[in-house]
Amino acid sequence: MFGYGINNHPLFGGENIDFNASPPIFYPDQKKIDFSFYCGVCSDSSGQLAFYTNGLAIRDISHNVMMNGDTLNPGPIWIQYQNKYYPNGPFCFALPAPGKQNQYFYFHMATAITNSVITSPFYYSLIDMESNNGLGRVIKKNQTLLPPNKDYIAPVAVKHGNGRDWWIITGEVSTPLLHTFLLDSDGVHGPFTTTMPFQFSGTDYQSVNSISPNGKYYVRAAGRLGLYIFDFDRCSGAFSNLKALPFANLDFLCFATVFAPNSKYLYLSSWRVVTVIDISSTDIISTLDTLAYFDGKASPQEPLITGFWNPNLGPDGKIYYATTNSTLSMHQIHNPDLPGQAADLEQHGITLPKYNSGTMCHFPNYRLGEWEDSPCDTINAQIAGDGFTKSDWYPPAVSKPEGYTLFPPLFENAKPSNTPKEHIPNMAELALKQLGKEPQKIEIKAGQKK
Repeated sequence: MFGYGINNHPLFGGENIDFNASPPIFYPDQKKIDFSFYCGVCSDSSGQLAFYTNGLAIRDISHNVMMNGDTLNPGPIWIQYQNKYYPNGPFCFALPAPGKQNQYFYFHMATAITNSVITSPFYYSLIDMESNNGLGRVIKKNQTLLPPNKDYIAPVAVKHGNGRDWWIITGEVSTPLLHTFLLDSDGVHGPFTTTMPFQFSGTDYQSVNSISPNGKYYVRAAGRLGLYIFDFDRCSGAFSNLKALPFANLDFLCFATVFAPNSKYLYLSSWRVVTVIDISSTDIISTLDTLAYFDGKASPQEPLITGFWNPNLGPDGKIYYATTNSTLSMHQIHNPDLPGQAADLEQHGITLPKYNSGTMCHFPNYRLGEWEDSPCDTINAQIAGDGFTKSDWYPPAVSKPEGYTLFPPLFENAKPSNTPKEHIPNMAELALKQLGKEPQKIEIKAGQKK
């Protein structure tokens, strides 16, 4: 679900992807709202649409504002863009309420302008789908999890080892802080704060982070600085065994990461290049491979270049890339579980019926099951044949809550891209500029503290 809203131009309007077909079908679907960057969609366990949002309000299946679903992410940004779309990245997702029928927690990041554009505060809203004759009602809205005036990193969610509850992970940009929340049958608990034992010197970029489909690894991307790769314990919510991978080539801006279905290969996305590493290797640095450099083509014409933007792992096991402008194409990786060029990255491999401007919804792995035979596998949340994938329990070979392995710099000999080294705006800034608005007080030079 993405694209623009009502517009007289024949190539403007909404569009959907139907993964019930193989290959998936991309088709136009007129909506009353614009999607651009910010996109949240929730379906029930049978795959039927429950609600969706572009960050301004929650819409029900009649495409109208859900009861009490107005004014998400309140504040000056909402007021300014209430008739367009919410200018932020894909920093939202819905989780089923543990132990409840037909209730969902929707977690969402807002945008604010202080001395820069920041992602803040962090909220949740609670939706009851049995209310209002099945159209749903928001029964709690904009509940603050992390306060305003700090810049938070893109959140991710992963199933608890018991197969029912959830962990939600975020942190603070350009600090060593990670914040974790637990969602269980009693609601949201936290934050539980972890201080990373190592931090790159410099200013982070607001990047899209990842947790592996099997729940074993958490990756925090730091823009041009490098990667933080942790082992994650789905029972305790603890991080351990940090591997810090610095980038030597400052032209490489890693603003998004995405895992292959096998949780082995991690794809790193920059504006003009896609690379991959094998994080299961004992020598990660030696596994670095460059899959593709952007071919420079536009869709349909200049200046609508189709560089690599936000990726997401589809339910068919392929990885899909939104592009960097309002374009009529998407890129895809056909076989991400295979190494190197066998992964088959195809640029402009998908033709869209309508323009899309960077929109790519992000979804947790809802089908991850219990961590079988682990210490927290106590409630038998899944049964055979229910569609959930149980993960085997493995005792950690080494548990190092502090300390790290610092690998040699990546990309020392990489082909330089054409991306300038000066400040590149973050996702919220890009959204504001696409609307023809120049946000105030956002001039940040590379390396300058906010």
